[in-house]
Amino acid sequence: MSNTRPAHAKKAEIVEEIISKMQNAQGVAVAEYKHLTVAQMTEFRREALKQNIEVKVYKDSLVTRAAEKAGFEDLSEFLTQQNVFIFSNDDAIAAAKLVSNFAKTNKDMKLKAGIYEGKVMDTAAINEIASLPSKEELYSMFASGLIYPLRQFMLLTKAIAETKTN
Repeated sequence: MSNTRPAHAKKAEIVEEIISKMQNAQGVAVAEYKHLTVAQMTEFRREALKQNIEVKVYKDSLVTRAAEKAGFEDLSEFLTQQNVFIFSNDDAIAAAKLVSNFAKTNKDMKLKAGIYEGKVMDTAAINEIASLPSKEELYSMFASGLIYPLRQFMLLTKAIAETKTN
């Protein structure tokens, strides 16, 4: 007869899943979603799906166990109330940015903490990270920076051509 009960084995499996997600994700965000309606949460999940971000709800006790095993012990102090866990595999700031943007229109969603570059970030730090531009925004800024001198040169040559024709 086995010493472990099926419920314990299932919990251990979930803890291992959480550890894997924490270690493999580029960025992780923890948000409180107390008082959000089902429709609001569905909207949040849809937006996350569009950005290839995974949204999961786990029991805080299981996340605490997983965080301790994965080396993110500091995360446990933020695991109070009803939390949703957001995992981004593509962009380190995408999870925090998603929650931050969603919270602008849904005041019941609060960004509490996160994991960025292998470190647990508190509320202030993760909000600061969420305000950083995304990769796409940085590429756009860079492209604009490259195009600006060319545009100025074109305007200058156009002005010179106009003065010579007059």
